[in-house]
Formats: sequence, structure tokens, C-alpha cells
Amino acid sequence: MNTAEKLFYKYGFHATGVKSILDQAGVAPMTMYYHFQSKEDVIKEILIRREKEYFQSLESKINKENGINQYVESLIKEHLNWIETDGFNGCLFLRAKQEYESVNEEISALSKEHKKTLLNKIENDLQLFRASESFGMQLFIILEGLTSMAQILELEEVKKTSKDLAISIQVSE
Repeated sequence: MNTAEKLFYKYGFHATGVKSILDQAGVAPMTMYYHFQSKEDVIKEILIRREKEYFQSLESKINKENGINQYVESLIKEHLNWIETDGFNGCLFLRAKQEYESVNEEISALSKEHKKTLLNKIENDLQLFRASESFGMQLFIILEGLTSMAQILELEEVKKTSKDLAISIQVSE
């Protein structure tokens, strides 16, 4: 699964064949097909696993204890840490959605649900601070923008700008 995820990230889902995955992983076809019926099943499992890891990472690092400004700062910081360590080539969920829209609705739906789950998590967290309804969507858009810009600019530049951004959106408590 780790090998498949790395190859999907590097080359895309359609461009990565099962043979490439098996050769790089040193796994026999019979072993893969014992656990998965198809490449699409591998992709679904990778997305499910990745989502779980992402939300565990967020939950362990974001600060909900010291007010909304600490929450925003820690959310942005942890999202950027995730990009630096695990999102080296953009958002795997968006890539899956783009490649599988109208081809495999299960994979496309997993991708869309991941984004909805992130938005819902932010909105639920913000209820602790009685933030405006639109603030959750604003933070979500900021995270998506950071993900995108990290693919275009140097990550250190994106990090610096994100710190400035977090300061500029300080919310009075």
C-alpha cells in the first residue's frame, strides 16, 4: 500500500499500473489479489487510510484550549506540517476525484466526502468559540489554498505567508 500510494502520488492513478506497484513493492500478484480484488480497491483503501491519518494528525496537534486565535494558528500550522511530510505532491483526494470523476463513483465520492468531512470538522470545532457560520468555510478555503500554493511556491514561503495570514485574521474573543 505504501508503494502504491507513493507511485500514485508521483505518476497519477491511471498512469500507474498494477505491475509497476507489484514490481516496486516486491509483491507477487497473488498476494495483492488475495487482499484486493482490483487496483481501484487498493486506491479506496489508500484514501481511507490517508484520511484517518490526516484527521488523527490534526486532532493531536490543533489547540482548542486557548481560544480561537490559537486554534486557527495551530490548524494552519498542522496542515502545513502535513503537506511538508505527507502531501509532497498536492492533494491525493483531489487527484483521485479528477481522475475518477464519471469513471468510478466510489472513488470520486470518497474524495468529495473527505473534503466535506474536513469542512464539518472545522465548523464543529469553531462552535466551541461561537464563530460566525462562514468562518469555517473561510478557514477551509485557506487550507485548500495553502495546499495548492505549496505545489507552486517554495514551502518556506508558503509557511511564512501563512503565519502572516493567521495574524491578519485574528478574531476578537
